Amino acid sequence: MQALVINVKIASARMAFQQEQLTSMGIAWKRLPAVTINDIQMDADDIYWDGWQRPIAPAERACLRSHMTGWQMVYDNGAPCLILEDDALLADDLSTVLAAATQIKNIDLLQLETRNRAKFLGTNVFDVGPAQARELLIDRGGAAGYVLWPTGARKLLDYVAGTPGLADAVIAKPGLLRAAQVVPAQVIQNDMAQFYNVPQEWPPETSSVSSAFHRKARKSPAQSLRRIMAQLSLGFRQLGCGEKVMVAFGKRTRIPAITTKTSSCDDVSP
Repeated sequence: MQALVINVKIASARMAFQQEQLTSMGIAWKRLPAVTINDIQMDADDIYWDGWQRPIAPAERACLRSHMTGWQMVYDNGAPCLILEDDALLADDLSTVLAAATQIKNIDLLQLETRNRAKFLGTNVFDVGPAQARELLIDRGGAAGYVLWPTGARKLLDYVAGTPGLADAVIAKPGLLRAAQVVPAQVIQNDMAQFYNVPQEWPPETSSVSSAFHRKARKSPAQSLRRIMAQLSLGFRQLGCGEKVMVAFGKRTRIPAITTKTSSCDDVSP
């Protein structure tokens, strides 16, 4: 299974790190140039972008556009693919999990990431190589590493054609995809390393994508209503069969350090 690595051009050190990491695991990969706030792909259609639960910052729009490019590639290629952001840290078993994932049927998305927040998982459990997977009912963010099938790519593209959102929120929209969570998780972002007792590969960087300023931006009445409805939907979904789980991260062996300085200007990857 091939990996698509979303990477902004100026973050060459991150790409070098991903190349080393993926190559050491025997995972084929391709760089997917990230959309940035300066690209012509970024439009000013505020009517569209106002259609979520709060204002969506330019960097967040770029992040969604980057993932959308990956979704289109998955759909066009007609085969499942691993989509990674360039600050992803990978567990040792990932390549074996991916090999097993190619045999999974009737699924749209396999979430590989954990992010120090509880997820609501169903009771149905199946093996994915050395790991297990459980139905993913409610996710709490994370678009740094997931396997997407063409069926899921089509659903995501159809959804965002009319409704915007943060990339991870769209992926995790309840009921949109037939999704499962790998346990233990095989991906974390570099900024989460401390929570899972693994070394960070570079110093944490401030990201405009996840800043409190954007999360607390003033909402329109329509956006506030969407927020309330979304929270009610999550509440009702938790009434079903399932349980909250803090998903652990798998074992990780560090690769040799990349000595090139990482750019602090990468405002595309969350």
